[in-house]
Amino acid sequence: MDPLAWLGLKKQKDAHPQLSAINTAVRELLPDDEPVVLRYIVIVAVLLTRVAHADGVFLECELNHLHQLFQHIDRMPPDGITTLCGTLNEHVPNLSEEESALCFRELKSLCNADERLQVMRLLAGLATADGGIVPSEHGTIMAIGAELGVPEESLVELEDEALAAETIPTPPASLPPPPDSALDPADR
Repeated sequence: MDPLAWLGLKKQKDAHPQLSAINTAVRELLPDDEPVVLRYIVIVAVLLTRVAHADGVFLECELNHLHQLFQHIDRMPPDGITTLCGTLNEHVPNLSEEESALCFRELKSLCNADERLQVMRLLAGLATADGGIVPSEHGTIMAIGAELGVPEESLVELEDEALAAETIPTPPASLPPPPDSALDPADR
């Protein structure tokens, strides 16, 4: 079945332009994947981007975190990930209430309670990409969790876990060592 038809987008394609654009981008990147997998990826990507946009700014660290999450999808080419992130950044802030409701309804039909909790864990992890969870991100996580039927106590626990797991990033191994003059004589 066509993913657009499943989401109810086929009847009035122009009625859901934001989801249609995101769905098309994912389908182009993963043309051989099952429609149910594509729907799941679209919805989780939309929710992750909503959390990233919660404070009104899509920060570089949040974009990098989103990139890293998409890299776990082996079949997704790196340049495609960049394109998808751009598509999400452009279209998710403009989702209509109806498009958001479609996402929630579909995710509830695709995932059981434990799987929805795991999706919420991803959202909490993205919220901490910049070192903490600001009130607008917390509010977005709580609103999404409520729509998905995840208890508030579980959401708070997930946020606490994500904050506890957040560490100061170490520089990549590809950086050159500092010049000798910058080293403390005891370290030479």
